[in-house]
Amino acid sequence: MVSRTVCYKDEEMKIESVPEKINMTLANKVTLARIILVPVFIVFTVPDAIWTRFVAASIFVLACATDPLDGYFARSRSEVSVLGTFLDPLADKLLTMSAFIVLVKYQIVAAWMAIIIVGREVTITGLRAIVSQQMGAVIPANRWGKIKTLVQMVGGSILLFMIPSSQYSPEVSLRLPPVANLIMCVILAATVWSGWVYVKECMDYFRNT
Repeated sequence: MVSRTVCYKDEEMKIESVPEKINMTLANKVTLARIILVPVFIVFTVPDAIWTRFVAASIFVLACATDPLDGYFARSRSEVSVLGTFLDPLADKLLTMSAFIVLVKYQIVAAWMAIIIVGREVTITGLRAIVSQQMGAVIPANRWGKIKTLVQMVGGSILLFMIPSSQYSPEVSLRLPPVANLIMCVILAATVWSGWVYVKECMDYFRNT
Protein backbone atom coordinates (compact mmCIF):
# COMPACT_ATOMS: atom_id res chain seq x y z
CA MET A 1 0.00 0.00 0.00
CA VAL A 2 1.18 3.50 -0.77
CA SER A 3 0.28 6.53 1.32
CA ARG A 4 0.90 10.14 0.33
CA THR A 5 0.16 13.53 1.84
CA VAL A 6 -1.28 16.43 -0.12
CA CYS A 7 0.18 19.69 1.23
CA TYR A 8 -1.71 22.94 0.96
CA LYS A 9 -0.43 26.32 2.06
CA ASP A 10 -2.35 26.37 5.34
CA GLU A 11 -3.45 22.80 5.80
CA GLU A 12 -2.56 19.21 5.22
CA MET A 13 -4.84 16.52 3.82
CA LYS A 14 -4.09 12.82 3.81
CA ILE A 15 -4.92 10.97 0.64
CA GLU A 16 -6.22 7.50 1.26
CA SER A 17 -3.69 4.72 0.94
CA VAL A 18 -3.97 3.17 -2.46
CA PRO A 19 -2.78 -0.21 -3.66
CA GLU A 20 0.30 -0.39 -5.84
CA LYS A 21 -1.94 -1.46 -8.68
CA ILE A 22 -3.25 1.75 -10.24
CA ASN A 23 -6.97 2.32 -9.79
CA MET A 24 -8.19 3.93 -12.99
CA THR A 25 -11.04 6.12 -11.75
CA LEU A 26 -13.44 8.05 -13.96
CA ALA A 27 -11.58 11.27 -13.16
CA ASN A 28 -8.27 9.72 -14.22
CA LYS A 29 -9.83 8.46 -17.45
CA VAL A 30 -10.98 12.00 -18.27
CA THR A 31 -7.47 13.29 -17.59
CA LEU A 32 -5.95 10.60 -19.83
CA ALA A 33 -8.41 11.57 -22.56
CA ARG A 34 -7.06 15.13 -22.36
CA ILE A 35 -3.51 13.83 -22.75
CA ILE A 36 -4.53 11.70 -25.75
CA LEU A 37 -6.09 14.75 -27.41
CA VAL A 38 -2.73 16.58 -27.35
CA PRO A 39 -1.10 14.62 -30.22
CA VAL A 40 -4.40 14.71 -32.12
CA PHE A 41 -4.40 18.49 -31.79
CA ILE A 42 -0.79 18.69 -33.00
CA VAL A 43 -1.48 16.48 -36.04
CA PHE A 44 -4.17 18.86 -37.29
CA THR A 45 -1.81 21.84 -37.00
CA VAL A 46 0.71 20.30 -39.40
CA PRO A 47 -1.14 20.79 -42.73
CA ASP A 48 -1.19 24.35 -43.99
CA ALA A 49 -4.94 24.41 -44.52
CA ILE A 50 -7.57 26.66 -43.00
CA TRP A 51 -10.02 23.87 -42.21
CA THR A 52 -7.41 21.80 -40.36
CA ARG A 53 -6.54 24.83 -38.25
CA PHE A 54 -10.20 25.23 -37.34
CA VAL A 55 -10.32 21.54 -36.42
CA ALA A 56 -7.15 21.90 -34.34
CA ALA A 57 -8.62 24.88 -32.48
CA SER A 58 -11.82 22.93 -31.81
CA ILE A 59 -9.86 19.96 -30.46
CA PHE A 60 -7.91 22.28 -28.18
CA VAL A 61 -11.13 23.78 -26.79
CA LEU A 62 -12.57 20.28 -26.32
CA ALA A 63 -9.46 19.20 -24.41
CA CYS A 64 -9.63 22.34 -22.26
CA ALA A 65 -13.27 21.59 -21.47
CA THR A 66 -12.25 18.30 -19.84
CA ASP A 67 -10.07 20.15 -17.30
CA PRO A 68 -12.81 21.04 -14.79
CA LEU A 69 -14.53 17.68 -15.33
CA ASP A 70 -11.82 15.45 -13.84
CA GLY A 71 -11.63 17.57 -10.70
CA TYR A 72 -15.42 17.54 -10.36
CA PHE A 73 -15.61 13.77 -10.77
CA ALA A 74 -12.77 13.20 -8.30
CA ARG A 75 -14.41 15.33 -5.59
CA SER A 76 -18.03 14.31 -6.17
CA ARG A 77 -17.19 10.59 -6.29
CA SER A 78 -14.59 10.78 -3.48
CA GLU A 79 -11.94 9.46 -5.86
CA VAL A 80 -9.10 11.92 -5.18
CA SER A 81 -5.92 9.94 -5.83
CA VAL A 82 -2.17 10.37 -6.01
CA LEU A 83 -2.25 9.44 -9.70
CA GLY A 84 -4.87 12.07 -10.42
CA THR A 85 -2.98 14.71 -8.46
CA PHE A 86 0.02 14.14 -10.74
CA LEU A 87 -1.78 13.54 -14.03
CA ASP A 88 -4.11 16.56 -13.94
CA PRO A 89 -1.44 19.31 -13.92
CA LEU A 90 0.73 17.22 -16.28
CA ALA A 91 -2.12 17.02 -18.80
CA ASP A 92 -2.69 20.78 -18.52
CA LYS A 93 0.99 21.49 -19.09
CA LEU A 94 1.24 19.21 -22.13
CA LEU A 95 -1.85 20.80 -23.64
CA THR A 96 -0.91 24.44 -23.07
CA MET A 97 2.77 24.01 -23.97
CA SER A 98 1.85 22.35 -27.26
CA ALA A 99 -0.58 25.18 -28.04
CA PHE A 100 2.01 27.92 -27.57
CA ILE A 101 4.62 26.02 -29.55
CA VAL A 102 2.06 25.77 -32.35
CA LEU A 103 1.41 29.52 -32.08
CA VAL A 104 5.14 30.07 -32.57
CA LYS A 105 4.91 27.88 -35.68
CA TYR A 106 2.02 30.06 -36.88
CA GLN A 107 4.29 33.10 -36.30
CA ILE A 108 1.77 34.71 -33.97
CA VAL A 109 3.73 34.30 -30.74
CA ALA A 110 7.43 35.14 -30.35
CA ALA A 111 9.68 32.19 -29.56
CA TRP A 112 10.98 33.80 -26.36
CA MET A 113 7.44 33.95 -25.00
CA ALA A 114 6.96 30.22 -25.55
CA ILE A 115 10.36 29.55 -23.97
CA ILE A 116 9.28 31.37 -20.78
CA ILE A 117 6.05 29.36 -20.64
CA VAL A 118 7.74 26.01 -21.29
CA GLY A 119 10.59 26.82 -18.92
CA ARG A 120 8.16 27.66 -16.13
CA GLU A 121 6.19 24.45 -16.63
CA VAL A 122 9.30 22.24 -16.72
CA THR A 123 10.73 23.92 -13.61
CA ILE A 124 7.55 23.53 -11.57
CA THR A 125 7.09 19.93 -12.71
CA GLY A 126 10.66 19.20 -11.58
CA LEU A 127 10.10 20.80 -8.18
CA ARG A 128 6.87 18.85 -7.68
CA ALA A 129 8.72 15.63 -8.53
CA ILE A 130 11.53 16.42 -6.07
CA VAL A 131 9.08 17.15 -3.25
CA SER A 132 7.15 13.98 -4.03
CA GLN A 133 10.24 11.77 -4.15
CA GLN A 134 12.18 13.17 -1.20
CA MET A 135 9.39 14.26 1.13
CA GLY A 136 6.64 11.79 0.25
CA ALA A 137 4.23 14.66 -0.33
CA VAL A 138 2.18 15.83 -3.27
CA ILE A 139 1.81 19.56 -3.95
CA PRO A 140 -1.49 20.13 -5.76
CA ALA A 141 -2.31 23.11 -7.93
CA ASN A 142 -2.87 26.26 -5.89
CA ARG A 143 -5.16 29.19 -6.70
CA TRP A 144 -2.58 31.04 -8.79
CA GLY A 145 -1.70 27.89 -10.71
CA LYS A 146 -5.36 27.38 -11.58
CA ILE A 147 -5.72 31.01 -12.66
CA LYS A 148 -2.62 30.66 -14.83
CA THR A 149 -4.01 27.55 -16.50
CA LEU A 150 -7.38 29.20 -17.11
CA VAL A 151 -5.74 32.29 -18.64
CA GLN A 152 -3.52 30.15 -20.87
CA MET A 153 -6.42 28.01 -22.07
CA VAL A 154 -8.77 30.91 -22.76
CA GLY A 155 -6.06 33.00 -24.42
CA GLY A 156 -4.78 30.07 -26.46
CA SER A 157 -8.30 29.22 -27.63
CA ILE A 158 -8.95 32.79 -28.79
CA LEU A 159 -5.71 32.96 -30.75
CA LEU A 160 -6.09 29.51 -32.30
CA PHE A 161 -9.52 30.47 -33.65
CA MET A 162 -8.50 33.95 -34.75
CA ILE A 163 -5.65 32.61 -36.91
CA PRO A 164 -7.80 30.71 -39.47
CA SER A 165 -10.55 33.33 -39.15
CA SER A 166 -8.08 36.00 -40.25
CA GLN A 167 -7.86 34.27 -43.64
CA TYR A 168 -11.52 35.07 -44.24
CA SER A 169 -11.87 38.43 -42.52
CA PRO A 170 -9.55 41.40 -43.16
CA GLU A 171 -10.82 42.95 -39.92
CA VAL A 172 -9.76 39.93 -37.88
CA SER A 173 -6.43 39.87 -39.71
CA LEU A 174 -5.87 43.52 -38.79
CA ARG A 175 -6.73 43.02 -35.13
CA LEU A 176 -4.87 39.76 -34.65
CA PRO A 177 -1.37 41.18 -33.87
CA PRO A 178 -2.47 43.67 -31.16
CA VAL A 179 -4.90 41.16 -29.64
CA ALA A 180 -2.16 38.52 -29.60
CA ASN A 181 0.25 40.92 -27.88
CA LEU A 182 -2.33 41.83 -25.24
CA ILE A 183 -3.27 38.21 -24.56
CA MET A 184 0.34 37.13 -24.33
CA CYS A 185 1.18 39.92 -21.89
CA VAL A 186 -1.58 38.70 -19.57
CA ILE A 187 -0.52 35.07 -20.01
CA LEU A 188 3.15 35.79 -19.33
CA ALA A 189 2.30 37.80 -16.21
CA ALA A 190 0.14 34.96 -14.84
CA THR A 191 2.75 32.38 -15.82
CA VAL A 192 5.69 34.12 -14.16
CA TRP A 193 3.79 35.11 -11.01
CA SER A 194 2.27 31.67 -10.42
CA GLY A 195 5.68 30.10 -11.01
CA TRP A 196 7.24 32.34 -8.38
CA VAL A 197 4.48 31.43 -5.90
CA TYR A 198 5.16 27.72 -6.49
CA VAL A 199 8.92 28.14 -6.04
CA LYS A 200 8.38 30.09 -2.82
CA GLU A 201 5.99 27.44 -1.45
CA CYS A 202 8.47 24.68 -2.29
CA MET A 203 11.32 26.53 -0.61
CA ASP A 204 9.18 27.13 2.49
CA TYR A 205 8.26 23.46 2.52
CA PHE A 206 11.90 22.37 2.38
CA ARG A 207 12.83 24.76 5.20
CA ASN A 208 10.03 23.53 7.43
CA THR A 209 10.82 19.82 7.03
